[in-house]
Parts: sequence; C-alpha cells; structure tokens
Amino acid sequence: MRKARFLRLALPAALVAGSVVVVTGSSGNAAVSAEPNVRQAKFQPAAASGPKYDPKSVIVQFKPKATTSARKAAVAKAKGTPDVSVTADVVKVTGDTPAPELLKKFKADPSVELASLNYIRQKSAIPNDWLYANYQKYLSTVRVDKAWDLSKSAGNQTIGVLDTGVDAGHPDLAGHLLPGYNTFNSALPPNDGDGHGTATTGIIAAGTSNSLGIAGVAWNAKVRPVKVLDDTGSGDDTNVINGINWAVKNGVRVINMSLGGEGDDPILHTAIQNAVAKGVVLVAAAGNTGDSSLHYPAAYPEVLSVGATNAAGVLTSFSTYGDSVDLAAPGYDITSTSPRAGTPAGYEPYFLGLAGTSFSSPIVAGVAALVRNKWPTLTPEQVMARLKATARDAGPRGNDPYYGAGILDAYAALGGKWTTDFAQGVADTNDQPSRAGELIAGVAVSSTISVEGDVDWYKLPSAALHQVRLDLTGPMFDSGTYAQNFGPVISAYGEDLKPLAYAAKPEPPVDGDGYEIPQALTASTYVNVPAGTMYVAVRNANGSRDSRPYTVKLTNADGTPDAAAIDAYPVRDVLPGNLSSGVSVLVKPTVTFPRNVDENSVTNGGVKLLNGKTGAVIPATVTYDHDIRRAEISPVSPLAEATPFRIVADGVVSLDPTVPMVPVTSVFSTEDLAPKPVQLIGVGAYLAANLSWTIPPTTDLDQVIVRRNVGSKAPTPSTGTLVYTGTGTVVKDTGLAQGTTYTYAAWSKDRAGHYSPAAVKQLLGMKSGIAVTSTLLNYGGAITIKGSTLRIDNLAYAGLPVNVYVRPKTSSKFTLLAALKSSSTGTLSVTHKPLVSSVYMLTFPGNGILMGTRTPDVTVQVRPTISATLSPASIRLGGTTAFSGYVVPAHYGQTVYLQQYGSKVWKSIASVKLSTSGKYAFGIKPAVRGQIAYRVYFPGDADHAPAYTVNKIVTVS
Repeated sequence: MRKARFLRLALPAALVAGSVVVVTGSSGNAAVSAEPNVRQAKFQPAAASGPKYDPKSVIVQFKPKATTSARKAAVAKAKGTPDVSVTADVVKVTGDTPAPELLKKFKADPSVELASLNYIRQKSAIPNDWLYANYQKYLSTVRVDKAWDLSKSAGNQTIGVLDTGVDAGHPDLAGHLLPGYNTFNSALPPNDGDGHGTATTGIIAAGTSNSLGIAGVAWNAKVRPVKVLDDTGSGDDTNVINGINWAVKNGVRVINMSLGGEGDDPILHTAIQNAVAKGVVLVAAAGNTGDSSLHYPAAYPEVLSVGATNAAGVLTSFSTYGDSVDLAAPGYDITSTSPRAGTPAGYEPYFLGLAGTSFSSPIVAGVAALVRNKWPTLTPEQVMARLKATARDAGPRGNDPYYGAGILDAYAALGGKWTTDFAQGVADTNDQPSRAGELIAGVAVSSTISVEGDVDWYKLPSAALHQVRLDLTGPMFDSGTYAQNFGPVISAYGEDLKPLAYAAKPEPPVDGDGYEIPQALTASTYVNVPAGTMYVAVRNANGSRDSRPYTVKLTNADGTPDAAAIDAYPVRDVLPGNLSSGVSVLVKPTVTFPRNVDENSVTNGGVKLLNGKTGAVIPATVTYDHDIRRAEISPVSPLAEATPFRIVADGVVSLDPTVPMVPVTSVFSTEDLAPKPVQLIGVGAYLAANLSWTIPPTTDLDQVIVRRNVGSKAPTPSTGTLVYTGTGTVVKDTGLAQGTTYTYAAWSKDRAGHYSPAAVKQLLGMKSGIAVTSTLLNYGGAITIKGSTLRIDNLAYAGLPVNVYVRPKTSSKFTLLAALKSSSTGTLSVTHKPLVSSVYMLTFPGNGILMGTRTPDVTVQVRPTISATLSPASIRLGGTTAFSGYVVPAHYGQTVYLQQYGSKVWKSIASVKLSTSGKYAFGIKPAVRGQIAYRVYFPGDADHAPAYTVNKIVTVS
C-alpha cells in the first residue's frame, strides 16, 4: 500500500549508533527529539484482478488411509514431482502440464481427498518508503490505551505471525520472540528481507514501556514468527498451510495473517478449520482492493476479517469491503518496527506512514491475545463473538459490509465500560430514484458521498429522445495524502430503471514502478435519453465516504454511448429512506418496484425486515399491491427502539424474464425513546434496605441509577445520595439510621443520556422499645418481656411480625425466643423463665413499606437458690454446730464462703467447694458466748448472679 518512511536520527549516526525512538508513558506516543525531515509518500494500489496461482503446481491432500504406493502412483500418473514425501499432510506437486490440467488429474484419483490450485498470497501492504517515525494516536481510536489499565499481559497466549519473517535482533522486539519457522527452508531462521513481517510483529509485540521505539498492542506478548512470504512479500498456499500447521503444533493460540489474495482453496480452509478446532484464534487482513472482491484467508468464516480505518475511525478507500468483513481497526499512517538491515544509514529502524489492512489485522490480533489471557477458557468462536459484540458501530448502523460489526474497542472487549459509537455521517435525501434531485443541462451539481455505500440519485425530465453527456468528477485522488478518496461511478437509467449507460474511474493510473499518480478522476459517458424521465446514480467505487465534494454535470451533446454493463435497478423507492434515523417503532416499511413482479415471491420471503445487528428476521406480514407495485411490511409487534433494521428484497422474481431482479437492501434506525421506568421493589431492614428492580426491555441500556433522600421527598437524578449505578438488578443499601424514613428513586438511562420516569419507593421509619418486669430474679422465677413497635410518628400497625431474641449473658449468639405479632396498639409481651443470666432484645425485620428496627439489649440477672440449715441452733461454749445446704442449680467445684457478722460487717471465715449435687457443709465452733449470725455466700459466675443464704443465728451459752 502506501510507501512507508523511516525515522531519521536526531543526531549523526556515528554519535547515536544503535539508539532508538523513545516511548514515554503508556500512551504509545513516540517522542521524537527533533522535527523529522519528511518526504512525501507515494501510493501503490492493490487491484482485484482475479485469483493468481502457480501455473505449474497444485496442492494435494491425500486420504489418510491412502497407502504410500497409491500416493506415489497418483503423482507418477500425473507426471508430477512432489516437493516433500508423499506421506506428508500436504504435498505440492509440480508438473509440466498447466496447473488446471494437473488439478483435474489429481481430483479424479481415488487416493486424493482434496486438491487445489496453488494460489499466490501477497502481503496486504508494502512498507517501502523511508520517512520519519510518528506517534501512535490511532491506538486511542480502538481504546488500547485504556485497555492497558485492565490488562497488560497476553500471558501464555503465544501469537503466531505468518508473514515475511522478522528481524529477530530488533531492540524493540527483544525478549518478545520465541523460536519461529521458515516454510521456504526449515534449516534457516525466519529472517525478514522485506520488512512487512517485522512491521506487523512490532504492532503486536514491540516492547511497551521499555523506553524504546513504539508500544506493542499486546504489551508483553510472545510471538512465534513464521515466514510464509518471501522477501518480495509473496508466497503460495503451500507455505501458508505449512505455516498454520507448524504454528498450531508449536503452541500458538492466536495467529495473525496480514496477507491474502483471491481464490478459495479448500485445503487452506481445512488447515484453518483444524487450527480453530484446536483452540486457535485466526485474524487476517480483509484486503486492500477497495472493492468487494473476496480476499482469502480473511473471507473464511472461521477467520476474523479486519478492514482499515484512519485514526478518526473512518473507512479507508483502499479497504476491501463485503459481507465477509468482521471488524475494522486503524490501518492508515501506522508506525512500527522495521528491519535494521534495510534501514538507511542515519535512520532509526522504524517505519512511519504504513497503510493497509495488514496493519489493522495485528492490532486486532494483539487485543485477541489480551482477551484470551483474561478469559483463557473462551473458544475461538467466543473470542470472535466478544470482539464483535463490544465493537463500536461505525458507518451505516448495525452490521454493514464496510465495518462489519464495527470498529474494535479493546477497552470494552476486556470488560471496560462502553463508549459512544462513531458517527454515521449525514444521510442525504436522494437515496432512491423516487427522491432524485433534478439535473439541468449545463449546470454542475455538487454533493458528497457522506456515508459508506451511499448512492445519490438525480433525474432529467425529457420531452423527446436526445443525447447528453454525463461527467462525474471527484476531488483529488491521492492515497498518500487522503485516507478516503472518491472513485467516480455514474449510471444512467430509463423511466423503468433499465440501464442506459455506465462509466467508472475507480482509481488513478500508476507510474512505471506501480505507484499511484495522484489526480482528480472523471467518469464520462454519452447517453441516449428517451422521452420521459432519465435517472442518474452516483456512487463511489470503493464504498468509502469522502467529505470533499464531487461534481456531476449534464451537457446536451452528441456522442457514442458506452455499453451499460450493469443490471437494471430493482426498486423505485424504499421507505423509510436509506440511512434514515429516528424512525417510529410503529413503522410499516415499504418497497416500490419499477416493474411488475411475482406476488408470491414478494410475500413468501422475497421481501423481509431484518434486525441490523443480529440479522434475525423480524416477524411480520408482507402484502403486495399490484396497482402501485408496492410491498408493505407489517411487523407483528412494535420494533425495538434505538435499533438498526435492514429492509431486504433478495428473492423477488421479475415478470419480465429479460430483466432479472438483483438484491437490494436499505438501512434505517428507529427512534431513540426514553427508557420505560424500572419496577422498583424495596424492603426495609435494620439499618439497611434491600432494593431490587426489573428493567424493561431496553436495546441501548447504559445503566440503572438509584438514589435516596432522608425523609419523604423523592430525590432527582442530581440530588440525594447515590446508592447504585450499573446494569445489575439488586443492591443492599447499608449504613442507614434507625427511626428514619428513606425515599428512594430509580431510573434507567440509555446510551443517548435519556432517563426513564422515576420509580419511587418510600420506606417509613420505625421505633421499638423493650422492658422487663424485673432485671434480677431467683432461679426458677419468670419475667415478662414487654415490647412495642411504632412508626416514628407513633402510629401503630397491628399484626407486624416482631421477634424476641435471647442469649446467655456469656454468649454473643442470640436465639429466637418468640415470633409474635404486634397488637392494634403496637405492643406485645411474652413470659420467660431464664435458667441463666440472659440478654433480651426484639426486632422488627421490616417490610415493603417500613424500615426495620432493633431495641437495645436488656440484661436480666438470675441468681441461684441457696438453702441453709443450722443444727443445732443452740450450743454451749466449746461445742460445735453444722451449717449446711445446697445450691440450685448445682455448681460443682464452685467455692462458697461461710461468713460471720461482727463489728457491723460480714467477714468470710471459711470456704468449701460444692459437691456434684451442689451441697456444702461447714462446722462452726464459736469462741465466745452470745448470739452470732452466720450466712453462706455464693460469689456468682458467668452464668449466675451472686447470692446469699438467709441469716442463721447461733446461741452460745
């Protein structure tokens, strides 16, 4: 493609030998220390001129059970020479007869499973001009810079680069290359004598944040370079197949193929299918033909086909388009590594100004490796689906032939938040013959192709047969300067839209070296204009949009009309208009034909409506009005809002057998309505609220927003406290205050910034109280727990579930004592006989209108029962008496104390440990006469409060 340029050293080479461009930070921008002396690049176009193949060889894949002798016999019969042993998986056979004749012989042999022409594949860009290095701002187009915040590692997801080889000693690739393979000579390393392979490898795996050169997309990726193209950038399918097979056998998980050409090779396809079956993701350049020709291997469904945009996300005029394109990524003015051996003295080993889908493909391959590393269990199909599902829409809305699913979004692919789609471009109003603008002889009309694939229609009313000349002139076509260029195509049709004349000038001529000669292009033709109305269609041959105007001029002039080598145009009108937006979800699309068609073909699937993203057929009834030749599509239910749809007429049969009906499609997008409100459910809890919601079907949901206010006033989207944002359906709002009313509001917001009406939920504040009839009781006694649960304004609710909980004072775990219902006054009570000192509290768990509550803890001490017997109660001095009894419940081993009263105080005079049955006994021998008081003291423990026996009096005489 565009000739590349080298980066010149800022200082004389002798002073900075081996130095490289410095990369600062993680943005990937190359910091150039001096202003580069740039030479203008030239452009070498690629053309779709039919498949190219080796005229003397074919590729043969024998049946697995075919014997060696049968294989040799087949080769001998064809008078061919195999390049390797016939026992190999794939054999290239060269013969003296032309390849097509050789192919027939092998296809007829019973030992052969598959045979194919040996198609030639070319690199998809030619970096052959040396200018200065530039920045990598295009990486932000696909948000690679933000994606690095989520992942900076491809891990063990080794990437195979099938290309012209690599400069293995390049300083910016140091540490990122694993042993590779040379399919031309396995004894030699995969050295790069062209530069293309080093450039594609650098885009993927140049060292990032290593203070050198450029930033590789996959940050620290490991690459196995596989040389399948020679040093002129060319290789046949034998090389590509062997390269794929070698890469798979050597642990590669992602393969980039910045190469391709026309020609569907079933053996190449089989190798690709086998690679996918073994878990390998394959990415390939869509091609640089600027037309819809199929470019293999990218056109195979198992391969992710990548088109090229500029840094602004607009499709380039050289990018191959068509239904096989899956994604687009920057492929214009790209900077990458170049082989040191081919770098002129005084220049750094970097390319500047690379252009081609060759350089879009490795960007996608690098991101695919990051995705695989983050989710290593994803299959190749799932990786492809994720990259497409997270792509940003560009061009015509929905899947389209120019961007496929859209432009790669590395950040979203790695789990980051979506961002806005790329602008479609402004649709015009002359998209069909029925809305054609009028031409006046001698007056030039200017307009633009503002959306990819757009067709501008004009008309000329004519009273009688006469001749005119049509001239369609575009702006300067210069691929070295402009990423988008206009290749004029002009067509003339009669009243019935049958062709009258056609002219095209898709690209400028090239010089002797094959480089584009920039110039404005004009497509001209004479037309025999019949009486009635002549229609004129203006297109861009390469399908891209161009903000620079074209000029169409009609002149009355005599001349020989060019042959109209085009089909009759199939429709007069399609509504809604092509590329229109804001269409009502209640629309009934129509297709009006210029000629009579078969009604059954229209109503039985020939005309249908598809979802523009998924391709699913929209359930609808199709009717046809013969008088006005109009088909009407009536969807069974309203269309989804903010969604692209495609009107397709691809199976309609013309009643005029001389005029076949070619397929036609038209795209429109429905209005972006405000989302419907969510269904918000709130359940109060203690110091929290449990919220959940149901999101109505929304095609472009951005997020759900939940906010709260204290009190009864609902918040707005910008007031109150933010509770939740995201795409989930539940949240628990914690950290709330007791006895407080909270009002919640929830909205769904779409990607256009529209808010749904608020869904409001209020949870009223509650208060609870608890009391006990006694906080100290004897073992075996009972207490009554009384409680209340009221709204904060003292309003009572009968029948509220209130739970009373209890726990031993020594435990932190409450157990449910009673599940009660509040009375009409909000009160409740329950009686309990605690066996140990206990803590009580009650809760109201909350419900759909009330917040939950919890009372403070209330502690009730339980003291044991201690019996006491003193016998005898009267003794003589010098005699003894016994003080005995028992403790209930028994506290085996617990010490109790005998206390004597004297001098107005109780004093412990003896102690004993309780028996297994809780019994104790003391012997008392008073030393004085009189009445002496005694008691036994239980000091208490973790379970029970301290307790005393009744006082006992001993009379000593």
